[in-house]
Amino acid sequence: KVAIDNAGWWSRGTLISNRASQEILVSQNREALFLDQTGEVWDELETDIQPNWQTQTVGNREKSSEEDVDDEAISKICSGKWYGSGDMISSRQKNLVAAWKTDDAESKVPERSVLDPDALYDICIAEQNTLAALSADDLCYKCDEGCISPYSLVLMARLFLIDEDFADVSTLPQLISCDDLRSLWTSSVQEQFTSALDICVNWSVKLATSDGFNGTITIQDTTISVSNPCPLPIKFRPTLVDDAYPTSAENLVRYTTSYFATKKGNNDLEAMYENSENNKYDRSDNDMLAGVYDTTDED
Repeated sequence: KVAIDNAGWWSRGTLISNRASQEILVSQNREALFLDQTGEVWDELETDIQPNWQTQTVGNREKSSEEDVDDEAISKICSGKWYGSGDMISSRQKNLVAAWKTDDAESKVPERSVLDPDALYDICIAEQNTLAALSADDLCYKCDEGCISPYSLVLMARLFLIDEDFADVSTLPQLISCDDLRSLWTSSVQEQFTSALDICVNWSVKLATSDGFNGTITIQDTTISVSNPCPLPIKFRPTLVDDAYPTSAENLVRYTTSYFATKKGNNDLEAMYENSENNKYDRSDNDMLAGVYDTTDED
């Protein structure tokens, strides 16, 4: 049987349709492209065929309700390479994100910080409860130890406490529980972590080169070689802190985020939306901290 594929334009292959395709792809991925420090997202859009991308805006095919997960994607997630990657923040991946703020975040003179022991503990417990809900509904990618921990300051704090190269990030919650995190997070440790965070933030926001890691800076006739000084063991994203942090004399983090590695089929997204509406995901609504949930696609 002869049939015509009507998705997209009949003028496909022409200059005008190619330009329109480029415009739609850039528009759909504008946030990921804006946050892309390494060029990884742009390279992927240029070199890899994007699966079913037209169905979000044009065409007459329905979006799949089930997600096909390949071994490469699972390997990237379970190895920890997903943390801080373009796939983590991409609007195409539609990962679940929690945004947290301290109770006095909007004050002209804030005093609380997400880096305080009790605040980190509250986020840790909230992430733990949300992961349990995601796992129960099979909405997250599972490794040997279940759903991987979200990318957040809690993850960074646990890695900082271990203070060594750590290959299996999926076992971190078993090695350092939320109670352990709070008890080990002394004022001295918090101060050391804040200093490390300052370095990572300043590099990411002010000094990061086009490849996001190594490069040179030219000042007049002098060329200086620079390398990423961030001491944290996984890729750092400035989404972990708020825009006022780099200039805050008190080193207070008022807002932060937790990125969960979640599935993106239509049914998965609908289930996550319903769960969020029904308060199945822990928002830590207490006197110190509050959170909200959305996806990187913000649908």
